[in-house]
Amino acid sequence: MTPTDLNKLRSEIDAIDEKLVELFNRRARCAQEIGRFKQQKHQAVYEPQREEAVIANVTRSNRGPLPDEELVAIYTAILAAMRRLRSPNLLEPPDLLERK
Repeated sequence: MTPTDLNKLRSEIDAIDEKLVELFNRRARCAQEIGRFKQQKHQAVYEPQREEAVIANVTRSNRGPLPDEELVAIYTAILAAMRRLRSPNLLEPPDLLERK
């Protein structure tokens, strides 16, 4: 691999990351809508069965090279973030931004 190849791959990763951020925010907006609906209907924000179904769907669609265990760890963090977004008082967000 040449330095040019490395730069191309890094540029591709940067572009993918930008798309991921866009998709995460799109997912977050959906989660907020769900949260508003659940609040109006006085329903619980946390539904373990739904989160289990999300994890099952994600691992079922995984074709690698990312191992299922890593994907589950990523989605566990995503689901927790979405849960906090729907109901900020349910779980306190980590201080990740303060560590930078």
